[in-house]
Amino acid sequence: MFCKKRTVEPDGRPAPILESPEENRNRKRSAGTRVLERIWDSFGKVGEERSFLLKLDMFLLLYIVLSYLIKTLDSTNVNNAYVSGMKEDLSLYGNELSLFSTFYSIGYFLGSVPSQILINRVRPSLVIPSIEILWSAVTVTTAACQTAKTVYAVRLIMGLLEASIFPSFSHIIGSWYTPTELGKRYSLFYMAQPLANMFSGYIQAGVYTSLNGVHGLAGWRWLFIIDGIISVPVAAYGFIALPDYPNKCRAIYLNDRELLIANMRMDRVGRRAPEKITVKGFFGIWKSWRPYLFLTLYQLDLLTFYFQYFNLYLKSLGNYSVQELNLIPTGGYAVALVSGYVIGSISDTIGMRWPGWLFACCCKFVGCTILAVWPEGFHVKMFGFFIGYIGYAGFPLLLTWASEAFQDDPQSRGVMVGWGNCINMIFGFWWAIVVYPAEEAPTYTVGYRLISPMAGLEIVLIGAFYYMIKREQRVKRMVINEYGLAVKKDSLADLVGDTSETESIDKKSETRVATMEKPEDLA
Repeated sequence: MFCKKRTVEPDGRPAPILESPEENRNRKRSAGTRVLERIWDSFGKVGEERSFLLKLDMFLLLYIVLSYLIKTLDSTNVNNAYVSGMKEDLSLYGNELSLFSTFYSIGYFLGSVPSQILINRVRPSLVIPSIEILWSAVTVTTAACQTAKTVYAVRLIMGLLEASIFPSFSHIIGSWYTPTELGKRYSLFYMAQPLANMFSGYIQAGVYTSLNGVHGLAGWRWLFIIDGIISVPVAAYGFIALPDYPNKCRAIYLNDRELLIANMRMDRVGRRAPEKITVKGFFGIWKSWRPYLFLTLYQLDLLTFYFQYFNLYLKSLGNYSVQELNLIPTGGYAVALVSGYVIGSISDTIGMRWPGWLFACCCKFVGCTILAVWPEGFHVKMFGFFIGYIGYAGFPLLLTWASEAFQDDPQSRGVMVGWGNCINMIFGFWWAIVVYPAEEAPTYTVGYRLISPMAGLEIVLIGAFYYMIKREQRVKRMVINEYGLAVKKDSLADLVGDTSETESIDKKSETRVATMEKPEDLA
């Protein structure tokens, strides 16, 4: 629990009144409000909650998207730099491009456990922006690399610094937003990846045209310099924008009443407050079925992203300029952005995550099956690449679903994504070299034929994940709250003061949550 019941605050003002999901659905709206709400759900809220949510989006969500976008730019820039002169300048004629990913993965793996414990014990609003400043300096040094070995060293340090970013952001988002808001925001957070890929293509094309040769530096070197420079103001913004957690927040842009609203919202959902992660807790999650199935799906979803070598296929055709090689793949990332936003929004509206995830997985399966066959037609292969970009929409729905299904266990919720990234980096040591060897480019006979059945397995395991969640809820005799989430009956009784309105897991419960008191540690 974040806070206790109370109808009046110490200053004599009434405590905030939050609108229930049912009241929100039934409230009449003006035509203008309906349009704005379709675009962004914050406009559909009323009173103090609307103001609070818009402020949270402006600071927390905007910063997280910008920060993750900048980090992804670096990874994407390596591929774009490779086809824009880096290969020739550094004599990269073997598996060096794959080894760049391998060394990055080694650094990420080494930093995964220590960074998660550090972030849990020191305020994320201090640690993460500080890491970003160091990251900026290391990124710029890539421009000075003269051999593949120096790039390996830089990539290892980059992975070490970035190990804390994605798991921490995932946990923070899940600690502030309710189920009617979470799917869209997880999607926008993760859609920073395709957005970064788009920007990287445009930036590299522009840099190659305007800066190639300036001050004796190749265009691909300028790409890393620009990447490092633009990340500094984002890091500075993070010191202000990152609010830590609702029950332990010192953000200057949220007043005590808004923090009370934040804590009330999490109590209504039934989400337990974050707890300190211990080494025992980090390794103790394996006693349940949850990590085994979740992490299997986590790896399957990430490993079946098969379109990262799209520009190598285009280069093999010999028909495109350097600018075109950077720009054409941005169309696929535009598909990812639109599909991610639409599918994430629909999942919030219908209150279910699995349909959108299943659709995204089916698109990946169709696309990589086409490439596994490698048909003669150019347009068929292009369709196979482009439809796969819809698969981006699936991963944030996995994170959203797990955040909601595992909300009764804050330690597992906090470390599960960290474990997922850690295991994914183990695959990163060898996956690209074995599955996508340079000599097989661009057909990747082994890669596409392996990815296709893996995408099919992911589709099957989505059903298994759904079954296990529902089975666990029945075994624990949990009830459904007004947000459609399963919670323990005693915790629901604490909120509503009476369990007579609750029903079994197979029926929808009508609940109302009383107003609550500001927690002791908000000051």
